[in-house]
Amino acid sequence: MIKTFEDKSYSLNTGFTKDLGLFKVNATVWSHAIYNERKKVYDHEISDVELEYYINDKYCKYQGFKELYEKLYGVDSFKKFEQDITYEFQEAYHDQTSLK
Repeated sequence: MIKTFEDKSYSLNTGFTKDLGLFKVNATVWSHAIYNERKKVYDHEISDVELEYYINDKYCKYQGFKELYEKLYGVDSFKKFEQDITYEFQEAYHDQTSLK
């Protein structure tokens, strides 16, 4: 019998935080790492990024934080902020992951 392949994969959840002065954003990046035998590296696929918002180290409910953010920075500004910060956390994940 000849073994043809072995799938080495891991489910990961990685925590990050970013202090933005007035508030802090914590993120959990959910991902799956699959070993690429040909390249001898892990390929990473991010499945989700969960964000939590804090003011004075106290957790804020999503809707309340969104409303406050838009009152401070303008109507519909939160969507772009959330997209940008999610992208930053994804980039941090790729830069700092230990499975390479």
